Amino acid sequence: MPDAHARDDEEGSAALAPVLPTASLEARREWHMAAGRWLLSAARSIPKASKDWEEHGSAWLRPGALFGAVIIPAGLIHAALGLDDPAACAPPLAEVLGGPMFYSYDDFARQGSYTALVPVSAGQDWGMPGTVAHSHRGLLLVPAPGVIEPQERDPWWVVPLDGPDRLCSPDRLAALIRLGRDAIRTAGDGDA
Repeated sequence: MPDAHARDDEEGSAALAPVLPTASLEARREWHMAAGRWLLSAARSIPKASKDWEEHGSAWLRPGALFGAVIIPAGLIHAALGLDDPAACAPPLAEVLGGPMFYSYDDFARQGSYTALVPVSAGQDWGMPGTVAHSHRGLLLVPAPGVIEPQERDPWWVVPLDGPDRLCSPDRLAALIRLGRDAIRTAGDGDA
């Protein structure tokens, strides 16, 4: 049976570093491709959206049939996490939400925003003040699945897609937003 670890003898150490089997890396890659295909099916024109993803890193998709979308001002997320940088927010958001979220620079009066992909029913029933449930009739600019690093002005995945139909928990998202609102309220009380 092959060893599941590789030796790191670069500096004479005998430390073992885990090696993922090639099959699991390939399976993970296929899973991400499936997530991208699933997301693309929300496009008016799949070939055009696919080309836009390839050439521009983002494409216009229509929430409402496969997923809902909730747009949150960056200030709410940053207050909830006590962080002010989208890249720094990525690990705690991934842990808390259990689903995909991307960052856009130009929403909410150029404050920036986070967009959580949620189940369709949650997107239709969403009513948290200070956030916006994206219309199922409107188009949403969505980054390509591989766009997971901060972009100069374009949207990018803070919490990447982890597979088809894996969406954010609406309850966890609502709790995070309440936490952010409470933190902002508390900070405002301290300034008075």
